[in-house]
Amino acid sequence: MNNIILFENWRKTIKFSTTPIWIEYIYHNKGDIEKKHLAFISLKETENDMHVIHPISNFILENWKYHEFNTQRKHANNTVKFLNYLLKKKHLLKISNLNELRISHGSMYLNELNLDGVSKSTIKDAERTLTKFFYWICVFGTPTHLTKDLFQKTTTELGTYLESPFSPIYPSKEKKNIEHIFPMKFIPLLLEIAITVAKPIALGIYMQIFGGIRISEAVNLNRTQVSRSLSKGDFILKIQNNNFRTDLKEHASVKKARTQLVLQINDWGHMLFKDHVKLYVPTDHSNSLFVNRDGNALSNRSYRQYFDNVKRLFLEALENSNNSEYKLLALHLRNIKWSTHIGRGTFTNLIAEDAENPYDIAHLRGDSNIESALTYMVSTNRIHKKIEEKFSKMHGSYIPKLIERENKNEEKR
Repeated sequence: MNNIILFENWRKTIKFSTTPIWIEYIYHNKGDIEKKHLAFISLKETENDMHVIHPISNFILENWKYHEFNTQRKHANNTVKFLNYLLKKKHLLKISNLNELRISHGSMYLNELNLDGVSKSTIKDAERTLTKFFYWICVFGTPTHLTKDLFQKTTTELGTYLESPFSPIYPSKEKKNIEHIFPMKFIPLLLEIAITVAKPIALGIYMQIFGGIRISEAVNLNRTQVSRSLSKGDFILKIQNNNFRTDLKEHASVKKARTQLVLQINDWGHMLFKDHVKLYVPTDHSNSLFVNRDGNALSNRSYRQYFDNVKRLFLEALENSNNSEYKLLALHLRNIKWSTHIGRGTFTNLIAEDAENPYDIAHLRGDSNIESALTYMVSTNRIHKKIEEKFSKMHGSYIPKLIERENKNEEKR
């Protein structure tokens, strides 16, 4: 088993294939011979169309020997596709033989099927085959990264089966028209891209994600309506209609005048705010927090244009990655509607994960008066701490360091 498959010096003209074979199965006394149709795994030389049966066929025979041919062929095909995937991606996966397999390799392959548009049922079918295949390697091979402990056995009325150790992303049966939630682990990347290509609204995107404010509420803020809490340094926004741009036909109206809390996470908000107020000073006497390149209060339309640029470059960054999870997210976000309002949905989702009751969520989404909700401040601090802990565990070349680098570059100029 140690050398059952070596990938190191594999020729491009050789690949795995499923080969159906009839064998003489039962000899009857009268001389009749009963044949059985079996599915084997072979090596195929594509230039000469030659097949050689491979010993890994034992995996199919040992697991589905007494099943019908179609069942054998299905699992053989699933195995063959996975083995050919390993050959194609051997350098990326850093694998030279089957004993170097990791659970993550199986998950990556299943995610690749999703990217190729394969249905959820087909992916689950492949997942069942791979679960048995990885377990078979544990039994008959000497794997470096796999142990039997990774496979949990579950017994039901229909028998005993192995639980899948993989964690693929399945395609949705019904696709939503609009995406309301942005994945938490990608928030730092989105903010970093915003700082790089849409700096005038980077603070606004932060406030939308960690305070749930709407785009109309962001462009209606003036600089004196932003204060900081004494304890955590959270932002306290006094949201109201200011009607800065009476020269425009469009009207960015505030849905609900209120006092709104924006969470300060990992000092990102502080650094973004400090950088923003220094760089973007209004010259139209509006004292608007967000301004355009001419120093006038930023309009809804201009804010959206900046955000669309962030969105475009964010998707390109995911698509150019070698990570199949990133590519899957890009594919999903390409095929669904999402805009600046995703910040409010993301904020709700962040606080909902750690909220103990609906009042916590309602309060953080926007009480009319912060002082009237002091009873919720204990839970707010708890939620705040948990959210900050989640982001602090992510890799560290994010917002603060990027802002520091940009500030140093501007000082040199």
